[in-house]
Amino acid sequence: MAGPRKRRAAEPEREPEDEPARSAVMAPPAWLDGHWGAVPDPEADAACRCGVLEVSRSAGESAATRLYHQYPLRLIVPRRVKTAFPDADCVWCYSVTFGGGLVAGDRSGMSVDVADGCAAVLATQGTTKIYKHARGGPAGKSPASASERITDEASRYSAADAKTSRDTVQALAARIGDGALLAALPDPAQAFRDSRFRNRQRFKLKSTGSLALVDWVTAGRAGFEGGGAGGFTSGYGGGVAPATQFPRDPDGERWVFDSYATAAEVCVDDREVLVESVRLDQGFRGTEKYDDGTAASARGGASGGLAARMGAVHALAVVVLVGPRCEAASKSVKEALEPFAKSTVAGGARGVIAPPDPAGDAGWLLASLSDLRVGDDGRVAGVVARVAGPDTDSVYRILRRALEPLGRELGAPPFAERGLA
Repeated sequence: MAGPRKRRAAEPEREPEDEPARSAVMAPPAWLDGHWGAVPDPEADAACRCGVLEVSRSAGESAATRLYHQYPLRLIVPRRVKTAFPDADCVWCYSVTFGGGLVAGDRSGMSVDVADGCAAVLATQGTTKIYKHARGGPAGKSPASASERITDEASRYSAADAKTSRDTVQALAARIGDGALLAALPDPAQAFRDSRFRNRQRFKLKSTGSLALVDWVTAGRAGFEGGGAGGFTSGYGGGVAPATQFPRDPDGERWVFDSYATAAEVCVDDREVLVESVRLDQGFRGTEKYDDGTAASARGGASGGLAARMGAVHALAVVVLVGPRCEAASKSVKEALEPFAKSTVAGGARGVIAPPDPAGDAGWLLASLSDLRVGDDGRVAGVVARVAGPDTDSVYRILRRALEPLGRELGAPPFAERGLA
């Protein structure tokens, strides 16, 4: 035993980690200060400090030269993603949330800097799940009805200074250099019953930078019928939700989140060229009546007002493509969606108020297309597309088809790198 002890004693002691160097890695980038322009957003700014990704040249290739994350976010940069085009010069980064989703009051996001001539993809491993808030509502606001009253314990848990009284916030701040490409291609957000979610993204591009963005949301847990017998935990202070307050809905848990808001802002050479925003909220929960005296719940089922307004629509997506490295993809998006856009204008939206198709094969899509213009001359530099579909798979299929040309830039076709086709 003496031998091993002597060898261990002879080993040099490990030097303590340099604290200034460690702090430099953890520090948010200096450019994040003031990134949000004329509308400061402390919540989004705090969210973007959870993760940092910097992509720059290393040994002649795009590489993640700085990577940092903290709870509730984890960033993963795999080595083998570029299966279809292995010679593509691109970094893939997957974001993962601990616990499989975002809970009430979470702040999650990242700041991304893509240097000149580099390329990066931001992806997820599945839908971004947004879990419910306690049903107390904002501080000082009385419940709309007796069915929305909560226990004293839940009230204390949802007080104004409690984490669960805040919206769940996700944010992305990005800089894209000349000749660089950033593709933000997450799977859709999936907001659960009673959740409140806000997402803000702001991209600053140099004149020859390129951006591919998909921002989308689904109706929720369409396969979950709910009901007290379902055994899910309520926001009423714990325990099983009573069936009288959460009756079963054969259409599933569709469009029953409290609020969902997302905004994408694109700047080229410090000039704002696009602000694309979507806001969905309940407006009412089924206790109000229409002008003809019909109860809202009679038209919208147990789900309430938003579900009635959304009809058979299950997924909403916004696609933004701008810059020279997205030219082929922009053309492909226009070709793929133009027939649907013409059909929508010609009255193709008729019938979407019908109940969801249980077979998930309704055979329709709603779409619109807009040119994205930049510069003093108003030149067309990209496209903005909006898509609504009856199920998630329909929207996945059209996105894969429309964005396929990006595969040569990224190394794998969007939404197909995991063998999903």
